[in-house]
Amino acid sequence: MRIETTKTELGIRDISSIVLSHMADVEHKRKLMRYYMGDHDIRHKLQRNTSAPNNKLVSNYCEYITNMSTGFFMGMPVSYTSASDNEDSLGELVSVLNYNDEASHNLRLAEEASIKGEAYEMLYMDADAQIRFAMIPAEEIVLVCDASVEKRIMYAVRHYRVYDIGRVTYKEYVEVYDRSSVTSYSYNGGSLAVIDGPKLHYFDDVPIVEYPNNEQRRGDFEGVISLVDAYNKAQSLTLDDMEDFTNAYLVLKGMGGNTAEDMAELRQNKVLQLDEGGNAEWLIKDLNDDYIENIKKRLQSDIHKFSNIPDMTDDSFSGNTSGVAIKYKLIGLEQVRSRKERGFKQGLQRRIELISGMVRTKSGPAIDFRDVQIIFTANIPANVQEQANLVKTLYGIVSLKTLLGQLSFVDNPASEIEEARREQGIGDDYADLGMNAEGGADGAGIK
Repeated sequence: MRIETTKTELGIRDISSIVLSHMADVEHKRKLMRYYMGDHDIRHKLQRNTSAPNNKLVSNYCEYITNMSTGFFMGMPVSYTSASDNEDSLGELVSVLNYNDEASHNLRLAEEASIKGEAYEMLYMDADAQIRFAMIPAEEIVLVCDASVEKRIMYAVRHYRVYDIGRVTYKEYVEVYDRSSVTSYSYNGGSLAVIDGPKLHYFDDVPIVEYPNNEQRRGDFEGVISLVDAYNKAQSLTLDDMEDFTNAYLVLKGMGGNTAEDMAELRQNKVLQLDEGGNAEWLIKDLNDDYIENIKKRLQSDIHKFSNIPDMTDDSFSGNTSGVAIKYKLIGLEQVRSRKERGFKQGLQRRIELISGMVRTKSGPAIDFRDVQIIFTANIPANVQEQANLVKTLYGIVSLKTLLGQLSFVDNPASEIEEARREQGIGDDYADLGMNAEGGADGAGIK
C-alpha cells in the first residue's frame, strides 16, 4: 500500500494514523489469501433446514490462476548481463544474489504479487555482515511517499503481529524505516511506545523494495472472484439437488389406510399392492440439466476469459503445435506477463541499487547498477528446432551473443561464448570466433 504526504517527518500521531487507515487494506489482502488457500465464501453456506443436504464444493480457480500466471512469468529465473561487459562488478552482484537463493525468492515474490496485487522485500545485514533480503507479507507494509512526480519513498511502515505458541494471543509491533535508520515500537490499541532505535540500517535509502503486480496493484484473480463464487454455488446446489433426488419421498395414491407396519412390510418384501385408481411415484424437482450445465460452462469460460488464463485442457492445446501458434493462444497471458515484468523490473533495479550502495560501503568492488541489464524469459514450451533454425538463418547478420540469446537453454550468452573458447582452445580475439569487435560476423567461427 502507498500513501502520499507533503510532510517531511512523521510523528507518533502520524504513524498511529497510518496504521489505523491501513486496516481496511489488511482485511482485503487477507481475503485474497483466504481465497487462494481455498477458503471461499461457499464454505460458509447456510443449511436450508436440518434435514436438507448442504454441500460446500470449492473449485479453486484462484489457486489455478495464480499458479499458472506465476509459473509463466517467473518459472524461468531472471538473468543478468553487463552492458559494458564488466564481469567483475556483475560477479559481485551475482554472488550476493546466489547467497540469497534469488531464483526461489523471486518466485515467492511473484506469487505474493499475483495473489495480493503487490509484494515487498526487506534488505538487511545478517550476523555475518552479509547482505540479505527477505519477503515481507504485503498486508504488513505501508510506503509513505512524497507528493512529487517521482513519488520517492520517504518512509516504510511495517505493522505486524507476533503470536504465542498456541496462536491464541498476540502482540503487535510497528517498525518505521527512513533513509538511514529504523525505529521499533510496540503497538497497543492505537498507542505506540518506542522499544528500540533509531538504529542505522547502513543502506543508502529505505531498505524496502516493492513489486507491484500491475499499475492498479490488483491480484490476478481479484476481478473474477464473483464468477468463482457463482461457479462454486452452482456446483454445490447441483449436488444438493442430486442428494434431494436420492432421498426423494415416495407418494402413494389410493393407499390411505396403510399403517407404519404395512410400510415396513412393503419395504422388506418389495411388493406394492395398489387399489384400483391408485398410483405410486417419487416426489422430485423437475431439473433442466442442460440449462444448469450451460450456466456452469459459461461461468468457466468467463473465468478464463476475464483472468486471461487459458484453459490448458482445451482441445486447442492438444496436438503438435508450433511455438508461434502456442504464443498466439497465450496472447492474453502474455499481456499479463508484460505488465508484471515492468513493475518487477523496477523493483529489481531498486534492489540492485541498494545492494550496490552497501557493497560500496563495505569497500567492495564497485557495482554500477545502471550497467546491469535484467532479462526476463517467459516459461513457455520451447520449440528448440525452430530456435536452432532461426539462429542458423541469422548467422552472419547479427552478433553471436545475440544469436545465443535466442536459445532458451542458454542462460548467459557471454558465459557460453567464453566456454566455447575454452573448449576449442581459442583466444580472446573476436575474429577467432568469426566475430569482429563490433559484434559482426566475418564468415568463420563456431558452427
